[in-house]
Amino acid sequence: MKKARPARAKGGTEAALARALKFEKDGKRLFSSAAKRSADPFARQLFELLARMEEKHCEDILAIAKALEEKGKFPKVSNAPSDERMKMFRKEYNRIRKEKVISGDAADVMRKALAFEAAGREMYDRMSKAAAHPQEKKFFRLLSGEENSHFMIIYEYLDFLENRGLRMQDG
Repeated sequence: MKKARPARAKGGTEAALARALKFEKDGKRLFSSAAKRSADPFARQLFELLARMEEKHCEDILAIAKALEEKGKFPKVSNAPSDERMKMFRKEYNRIRKEKVISGDAADVMRKALAFEAAGREMYDRMSKAAAHPQEKKFFRLLSGEENSHFMIIYEYLDFLENRGLRMQDG
């Protein structure tokens, strides 16, 4: 079966989905690469988790694109997959956080991840505002919310590294 891919139109829903898919694939590559290079076990596990979340976003975008292509309209969007993913994300985050080992290299990579998630949140906010169809607005709002949750978790860990964790190594 042929894989559904958003059309490469200059504007509209198809272009927004194509941009979103590219962004999520870039995020998956970024986080997978960061996980492989990270010496900090917590950071590595967090990046692996973020890469899996970005893959789920890709799957959602492709499913929307396929439904749009087949039915000619934006499909109904449910909060359930997003809510379930965020519960899983928070649970997994809390589990791996207990295994925390602090290392200085994690802070630099976390800053890059933070910037990436902020860019995604802002992009999806803009896409939601520009969308004409209510379900399209809802879909991009959900993605923005997930990116914001990722941002907040990375921010919390980065704050820990910069304000407490790295100083613990200095003493």
